[in-house]
Amino acid sequence: MVLRVRVERSFSRSGLHARYSTYLAIAGDCSKVVPRVVERVPTRPTYAKGEAFEVVLEVPSGTYVVWVDLRRNPRKYVKGDLLVLGADGVRLVRAVYRKLKVRVVECQVSRRLAELILTCTTSLLRIPVKRFGGSGCKEGAG
Repeated sequence: MVLRVRVERSFSRSGLHARYSTYLAIAGDCSKVVPRVVERVPTRPTYAKGEAFEVVLEVPSGTYVVWVDLRRNPRKYVKGDLLVLGADGVRLVRAVYRKLKVRVVECQVSRRLAELILTCTTSLLRIPVKRFGGSGCKEGAG
């Protein structure tokens, strides 16, 4: 299946604001999968310095694509969103990252699977996390 994600690394002229977004494709056993990049189109970044791309990926079935979008404000606080997409492009999990905590907001899969995917993502990308919260997940699903 083909997915479109935005990859960005930009910061303001003063260096106080920054935005970092990337993707990670993982299998169900927490191993990293390298999807085939079909197209890479340059787009305008959020801030003045840096670069941004729209990337079209061809993802094998049975893998999950996690899109991570992190923003840093002048007080050096990092906030962001984590979206877990299935190989068919359906949004399975939406989580927010604030104060070193990942909180699941929307979830179409079981809490255990959502926490496994998010734990694998944060460990592979080396994002510091103190705690996970999965209140938005269905119990007993998938």
